[in-house]
Amino acid sequence: MDTTPTSRRRFLLAMAVTAAAAKVSLATAYAAAPAANARLTQQDRADLERIAGYFNQVRTMQGRFLQVGPEGDAAEGKVYLSRPGRFRFEFDPPVPMLIVSDGAYIIMEDRELKSVERIPLGATPLDLLLREQVKFDDSVGIAKVERGAAILRITLFAPDRPKEGSLTLVFGDKPLEFAGWTVTDAQGKVTAITLSQIDFNPQLNTRLFSYGDRPSSERVLQQRR
Repeated sequence: MDTTPTSRRRFLLAMAVTAAAAKVSLATAYAAAPAANARLTQQDRADLERIAGYFNQVRTMQGRFLQVGPEGDAAEGKVYLSRPGRFRFEFDPPVPMLIVSDGAYIIMEDRELKSVERIPLGATPLDLLLREQVKFDDSVGIAKVERGAAILRITLFAPDRPKEGSLTLVFGDKPLEFAGWTVTDAQGKVTAITLSQIDFNPQLNTRLFSYGDRPSSERVLQQRR
C-alpha cells in the first residue's frame, strides 16, 4: 500500500464511504451521472425481500476484512458491526488507521498524521445498511439487481443524493451469505471490501463503538455549547 499522507487520506475517506473520498470538486461531483431506479422484476423483489430478512436477523457481526482501493492498494483488519448505526474497522499494521461509527458520526483517525475527522453517518451510503430495520422501500434507491453463478449483487443509492455514489452489496447465494460490498464514488472510483471469518450475532462490548473516553456524539454536542 502507498503510505504517503495524501494516499492514506484518500484511502481512509474512501473506507468511510463518502463522496469526499476522492477529493472531487463540487462541479465534478455534479457532472457525474446520477444513479437511477431500476425496473424491478418479480424475482428482483423476492430477492430484495430475502436480503432484508437476512439482515434483520443480524444485530451484531465480527470478522476480518480485505479492502482494495481504486488504485489497487490493499489493507486488512478486523471489523465489528452493531445495528443500528455502529461499526469499527481496525486496520492491521503498518496501516495506522482506525474508523469508528458511534451511530451518529463516523470518526476517522490517522494515527501517524495525528488527524481525526468526523462526518455524519447519514451522509454515507453505509447508512442504508445499518438502519434499525433494513427495508427496500422508497427511502432506498435500487440501481440494479445482478445474478451470477451462486452470486447475488444489489446496487443501492440514496434517492435524495443520487450523484454522491452507490453501494453494491455482494452475497453468495444458495444459501444466502453476506460476502462484502463495493463503493462507487461520484467520480466512478471503486473501493471493494471482502469479508471473511464472519461470526454473526456475537456479544460485543459497546466500547468498541466509542472514540476516546466517551462517545464522539457527546464530544460534538459539547463543542457546540
